[in-house]
Amino acid sequence: MIVCRNHRSRISLAFLLASTALCASPALAQSANSASDATQVGDIIVTAQKREERASETPLSLSVLTGEALQAAGATQLADFAATVPSLSFTSNGVGQGQVNLRGVTTGLNVGSTVGIYVDEVPYGSSTSFAGAAQLALDVGLFDLDRVEVLRGPQGTLYGASTMGGLLKYVTKAPDPTRFGGGLRAGVSTTAHGGIGYDLAAAVNAPFAGDTAAVRLNGFYTEDGGFVDNRLSGVEDVNQSKVYGGRGDLLFNPTDALSIRLTGFAQEIERDGSGSVDFIGATGRPVDSEYDQRRFDEPFAQSFRLASAVIDYDFGPVQLTSITSYQTSDVDYVTDVSALYVPLLGGFGLALGSTPLVKAVNTDKFTQEARLAGSVGAFDWIVGGFYTREKSFQLQTLPATDPTGAPFPLNLLTAELPSLYEETAAFGTLTWHVTDRLDLSGGLRYATNDQTYEQNASGLLGGPAPKRSSNENVTTYLANARYRLTDRSIGYLRYATGYRPGGPNMVLNDPVTGNPLAPPTFDSDSLESYEAGYKASTADGRFSVDAGVYYIDWQDLQIVALRNGVGVVANASSAAIKGAELTVTARPTSALSLVAAASFLDAELDADSPDLGGLKGDTLPDSPNVTVALSADYGFSLGGYDADVGATVRYVDDRVSSFDLSAGTPQHALPDYTTVDLRAGIDLNGVRAQVYVRNLFDEFGELSATTSFSVAGGPIQITPLRPRTVGLTLTKRF
Repeated sequence: MIVCRNHRSRISLAFLLASTALCASPALAQSANSASDATQVGDIIVTAQKREERASETPLSLSVLTGEALQAAGATQLADFAATVPSLSFTSNGVGQGQVNLRGVTTGLNVGSTVGIYVDEVPYGSSTSFAGAAQLALDVGLFDLDRVEVLRGPQGTLYGASTMGGLLKYVTKAPDPTRFGGGLRAGVSTTAHGGIGYDLAAAVNAPFAGDTAAVRLNGFYTEDGGFVDNRLSGVEDVNQSKVYGGRGDLLFNPTDALSIRLTGFAQEIERDGSGSVDFIGATGRPVDSEYDQRRFDEPFAQSFRLASAVIDYDFGPVQLTSITSYQTSDVDYVTDVSALYVPLLGGFGLALGSTPLVKAVNTDKFTQEARLAGSVGAFDWIVGGFYTREKSFQLQTLPATDPTGAPFPLNLLTAELPSLYEETAAFGTLTWHVTDRLDLSGGLRYATNDQTYEQNASGLLGGPAPKRSSNENVTTYLANARYRLTDRSIGYLRYATGYRPGGPNMVLNDPVTGNPLAPPTFDSDSLESYEAGYKASTADGRFSVDAGVYYIDWQDLQIVALRNGVGVVANASSAAIKGAELTVTARPTSALSLVAAASFLDAELDADSPDLGGLKGDTLPDSPNVTVALSADYGFSLGGYDADVGATVRYVDDRVSSFDLSAGTPQHALPDYTTVDLRAGIDLNGVRAQVYVRNLFDEFGELSATTSFSVAGGPIQITPLRPRTVGLTLTKRF
């Protein structure tokens, strides 16, 4: 590592998080994959376990957000809904540049992703620590989605590597061969201390070839008003962003047994600057004002492309599913590291004015999964295979200037970092229906991966290192017991394991012995999760509860450590995470919906970790002990039109950004915060008008903090909660 650092849309977003009490809202066009009998509250269908089943009967902790709920809340990106999901924490430096954590499985700046991200059946992003995937979580434009599924707890058996904390799954609307339809959406918003935002989107579903085929096309454009001003460049609202793109989706059903779905997805993200602000570490006060920064330009751009083919064939007793995908991700961004390197290099006699770190990260990823599913007597089973080939290239440069602004004559750093990751895996699950009420399930996945990584670097801060390679075999396990206490309630026990791949280390060799100055490889880290849960709803679906408790044993934590002045990936000690989650939903009348969702978390080191600067018992970063979301929505008639109003109150407990004894990233306390969101809507002859206010009282909440610059006397960079935002959205369906 070179540089370290069906009731109407009145249903609330928080209400739709209650996986056991969900209500289907009208869509732009009904999904071809939706279950036709899913009409009662609580009968939403999910594919969390790679087969269709009711969320209320899935033996794992699960939240579901429907596309209609996201639209009603004015959500256009991940940050808009992340805080509403129990046990999910999200750190961000701006749209497209964020890190997702679930159940406290994080050491702060993650080496590799601990939460998997899927678009339908396709895994997104690099599986390794070499392409920055952990900090580049996919920000999908939230339009024309069927739902977002958030699976908490390790998913290593069915979904593989880098799903230790859980999985975030974007499920798009499938083409519908039975009807023509579509929709339009237009929105505008304004953010306190900032600018105006715009949102335009359209979708159309067109059947053809009788009722055997359909095409679905959509496009979206979102311009997010910024709210951070750069005092150095004089640019206001420097963190404003643009997210635009579209999907093309073809579905063919030439026979009752065969289904072929071909999808192309393209998305662009552009941002002029970062969304963090500068604070003084010693006082905890802003350098200028709360929403100001002093930086050289920090633009960000991402270009994402995905093509996939999903083939389903029903042989009768056995169903075959094949998923083939190819994706590319090209990210270019700049981080101003002047606050750290200008004073540090000044101590060696180098007079510098600025040191922008310029990164270009490219990943080409091919995946192939094939699986068979069937039933024999009292047994349901799935067996499958998975292959991925990921070729990544990272370019880092440090084009410094002198105090006059002229280019610095010496090369500080130019580094080319190519890497290759190949993984082959086999997996299977077996469910035994012991009785009408008791089910026992087990599963395992065996994976082998091969990696190479090379450092071609030059300059004062870098040097070449030989190509390194690694090979690793990992097995993950799953065991479930589910008992149907009544027709509307289940209790379950779940044991699951997960891991992140190990890999080669970029370390120099000793010039005398020729041996690496640090271990040439680092090991995978792994965890074991023990969970017990209860899901229940009344017969009429007006009341439901979803509760769970869990314990996680996390071993060999992957971290960045300093070895002989070089940043390398190392394995630290262990951590223990204990937690509980609770969602209670009530609909005392057909017009009123109430929900309370809470998570309780105790995540700490289980042993001393000198590389982290942490001692046994220290809290893991970015892990609030308590989060709560309370929501109420009420529907009524206004002048003969359906209308609704709603409110959500969210509380996030205080957190820490690092560890107390960390030398490179000093500790910073992130205070607790509370926000209030309001919404109101009315249906006017087929046009839905929705008004929303997020962060009504303009609370300044600290989402995350980067403290590495304070080592050299620079500021702490804090990413704040978006200030009060007021928006209007108009939606037309046809």
